[in-house]
Amino acid sequence: MASKVDEPLTLKFTSTTFDPEKYVRNLSAECDTDAELQDHRKRIQALSEETAISLKKNVYKNYMQFIETSKEISYLEAEMYQLGHFLAEQKSILTSQQDMSLFGAEDSSSSAKPLNKDEKGSSSIESVEGLAGVLDISDINCVFEGDLMEVFPDTFLPKLKVHAFLLHDSMVIASIIQNRRGPVRYKFLSLFELENVAVVNMTSADGTKDAFKILLFPETHVYEAESKQIKKEWLDKIEECKKNFKLKLEQEVGQGDTEVTGELTTVSSSNNTNPFFEEVGKNPFLEDDKNPFYNNNDDDDDDDGDDDKNPFKESKSTNPFDEDEEPLASSSPGSSSSKLVKCKKGWLTDLPEDLDMFIAQRDFERAMELIDRTNQYLKENSSSQASKEIKVRLDRRVKLLVDALIDELDCSRSFLLHVGPRATRRAVSLLVRLGRAAEACQLFLRNRSEAIKHSLRQLKIEGATSLYISKLSAAFFSSIIETGKEFDQVFSANRGFSSAFVVWANSELQQFVSRFSCQVFHREMDVAAIGVCVSMAKEQCEKLHEIGLDLTFSMQQMLLRDIAEALLDTRDQMVKFARHRAKEANWTPTDFEGRLDQLNTLCGEMESCGIENFNTFIVGRSKVDLSSATVSFIKGVLGFVADGLRVITPQLQQVFVNCIGDLFENQVVLFEGILKSGRYISQHDFILKNASFVLETILPLVKRKLKVGSSSGRLIEIQGELKRLQAISPSSDPTEAEGQAASR
Repeated sequence: MASKVDEPLTLKFTSTTFDPEKYVRNLSAECDTDAELQDHRKRIQALSEETAISLKKNVYKNYMQFIETSKEISYLEAEMYQLGHFLAEQKSILTSQQDMSLFGAEDSSSSAKPLNKDEKGSSSIESVEGLAGVLDISDINCVFEGDLMEVFPDTFLPKLKVHAFLLHDSMVIASIIQNRRGPVRYKFLSLFELENVAVVNMTSADGTKDAFKILLFPETHVYEAESKQIKKEWLDKIEECKKNFKLKLEQEVGQGDTEVTGELTTVSSSNNTNPFFEEVGKNPFLEDDKNPFYNNNDDDDDDDGDDDKNPFKESKSTNPFDEDEEPLASSSPGSSSSKLVKCKKGWLTDLPEDLDMFIAQRDFERAMELIDRTNQYLKENSSSQASKEIKVRLDRRVKLLVDALIDELDCSRSFLLHVGPRATRRAVSLLVRLGRAAEACQLFLRNRSEAIKHSLRQLKIEGATSLYISKLSAAFFSSIIETGKEFDQVFSANRGFSSAFVVWANSELQQFVSRFSCQVFHREMDVAAIGVCVSMAKEQCEKLHEIGLDLTFSMQQMLLRDIAEALLDTRDQMVKFARHRAKEANWTPTDFEGRLDQLNTLCGEMESCGIENFNTFIVGRSKVDLSSATVSFIKGVLGFVADGLRVITPQLQQVFVNCIGDLFENQVVLFEGILKSGRYISQHDFILKNASFVLETILPLVKRKLKVGSSSGRLIEIQGELKRLQAISPSSDPTEAEGQAASR
């Protein structure tokens, strides 16, 4: 047993043949006492603790070594990046020095040399669908082409297989159309101008293989080539095309922009080897007697006439350079009749970059000035090849500017909804100058529509409907007036768009009328309240006359149906009310005992309505010789006439007259039914007196207010019903009489 215990446990536990379960069984069988077993367990526990501590130390040590290794790798990566950046700078410096070399001849294999025709090869760019609308494919040369796999810039997962065409100034990306018969095999996706893109080579450490990145602010595109050699060809060809195009454009612009101010003599052969005489007017290293920059203090004493030839012999405070011109230089030191050559318009080579910068900075005014200036140049020099290249680039920048201006007029911009129409003046004016007046007009009016809707939504619905309608009408029509004034100022040169403004204003008026109707035309509103609201809206609408716009008739036409329904609804309510009062009336004189103030008020109301002889119906001191039902009908019908005259239009005249006729006809039917009922035999004369007052006094008064006269045959017929009522005798069967009256 002692040998078992003294045997090193570490060797036993680390053995490949160690079986834990078998070891526990043997240990329990071989230990004689519990003390030995407990001692053995303690030794195992101590060994376990020691092993755990050792493992922790090893893990910590390995982790620290991992951290140190990561730091070293990070430092090495930074140094490699700096070294790569340094080599790139050295390469660019050497290239620029080689281009500026005074003695070295230009290498025949230089990348700035234009491509030969043999290098272009055949191309399938003419089979790209949709490219003809972007480029002129009639005279296009493809330098290089091939299939690429576009991947996502962040995850480097495959996105789309494309076919790329490298032109002398741009790069066309097209998708491959599967299962298509015929010559068209590709569909145009995008176009990159080489002068505006940066091409970055990507290594395998970046997460992809044989890929390069095209940076075009604010977009990034990553393409994978089929092999490393093909990727290198793409990078070399792109860089070569960029340099060739820039050199060619500078040469063509320089040749087309020099203006000879006098006769030029042939340059002496001794100066032909001087690289600074390759371009006329570019030599700043002339001899002292011919150097325009040479400043001699004794010039005042010389009489050799050189001062007359020095164009810079001016006052020291005068700047001899214009911002758009290069320095003036002598044509040749050996020519006696040489004149000065003035070089200008060098800004054309930086035109795309300047326009991109102005558009990105949202300095649209300066971009527009540069576009106008370029258009003027292209108008004067439309035949040169450089002008065609500039025209293509200008058109693309103009499209970008138009898109930026359209985005400026976006209706979702919150700040445009809180300010007046002047906030859109800059963008609209520039679109008009760019020849997009129709689109500018549409965007301007659409923007104003959203602004008006926003301002109307901000109005709080007050307790009184008339107060809300007053604010609603004032806000809406004042916005229309402001828009009209701004429209007239911005589109003063495009008077043909006035009809568009009228159509827009009429459309906005429909929206206003819809909101107006929802608040005004409902059963809780009587004709009087409706008339007040309509009068407010009509008064505000008449203010449009100051901008030469009259929408009163249009608004009346839009409100025609709602007003007619309100009149008919009021008529139905008055008919029901009159029938109810006729059934409950006692057909006795109305007594105002103890209510003399109400009697005086009633007399005043009747006199104000035009009833001059109403005092003759006052019996005693407190009675009116008319029933309460008749008095209520008179007050109701005269009030309805007064309120209806405030809202009706010539189109609603007949509808309103018919409503009044229905009220009087219903009253005649009620008189007839009461007379035939036999219930009020003793009040027969009193009922006829009420009918006579209604038909001979009130009805003519209403006809005068309606100004219908003898033109309304229906009202004349109702007025003649009095004779028929006077001939009615009481019936012995009240039920039969009521049925006859109801049938009428």
